[in-house]
Amino acid sequence: MRKIDQVLYAGLGHNDAVNQPASDIPSPRAAAHRARIDAVIAYVERHLDEDLSLTRLSEVAHFSPCHFHRQFHAATGMTTAELVRLLRLRRAALRLALNPQLSVTEVALDHGFGSPEAFSRAFKRVYGQAPVAFRKNPAWRAETVPVLSTYQESRMNEHVEIVEFPTTRVACVEYQGPEPRSLSATMQLVAWRRANGVPPDRGLTLGVHYSDPRSTPAEEFRLDVCVSYDGEIAPNDHGVVAKTIPGGRCARMRHHGSRNWMPEPDYLYGQWLPDSGETPRDFPLFFHYVNVGPQVRDADMITDIYLPLR
Repeated sequence: MRKIDQVLYAGLGHNDAVNQPASDIPSPRAAAHRARIDAVIAYVERHLDEDLSLTRLSEVAHFSPCHFHRQFHAATGMTTAELVRLLRLRRAALRLALNPQLSVTEVALDHGFGSPEAFSRAFKRVYGQAPVAFRKNPAWRAETVPVLSTYQESRMNEHVEIVEFPTTRVACVEYQGPEPRSLSATMQLVAWRRANGVPPDRGLTLGVHYSDPRSTPAEEFRLDVCVSYDGEIAPNDHGVVAKTIPGGRCARMRHHGSRNWMPEPDYLYGQWLPDSGETPRDFPLFFHYVNVGPQVRDADMITDIYLPLR
């Protein structure tokens, strides 16, 4: 990898640059260059339905159009057209899974593909499944847009607050298995919410993560996908059961942006916790997905991360 790529997109953990040799710390010019590239990524995330031509994106970056495509590729490893296509396909994948009332043709046309056949070919290249097969048994691949992971790290805040989380009864779907298949649990909960009149703006949408997919065998990964719910939960075909998230002290961080790459948990465990003198409680890390629904763009997502404390 060339030095400029290492400086701009090394994928370092948050604040790692502080401990790097002076020669590896980005110069003010390199930092300004990265800020322009980041501005383009943010613009693409927020304007997927608009004009994302090379000319328009070079204006966002304040780079010369005749050089911008090479500058963007050198910094990210992909072209702007590839970034746009992958982000549109990722959004299309979520809509396929979570909006069963939409046909594949509608999803294809809504995401800029001229025909369902062209959409199916592009979708299968990225997700390894045809759209119809993905809808039935989705295998989610967050890593389809790798440049976004370092972009998320670059804009992480370090604010941690200690809060009291109230004891919360939830309706949840328990999932165990390969993490990429966990979208099926979300689909089950969404179907139950629709059948029981619990829309996205009613109740807290939560995820309880019992394990880290990076260090857990695929078949042992566990996750609960939940919505706060005080009513009785009748036997159902969606696999929804009643549980309780216990109240108590928690460290909380807020994440802005895509939920596929959240550096805050690593920061909480790797830096904040050792320095804080706090001790984790015997309950796993959990997430409050503050705004949910297929209409919420990745760039606008808000997620609160809770680390239970004694």
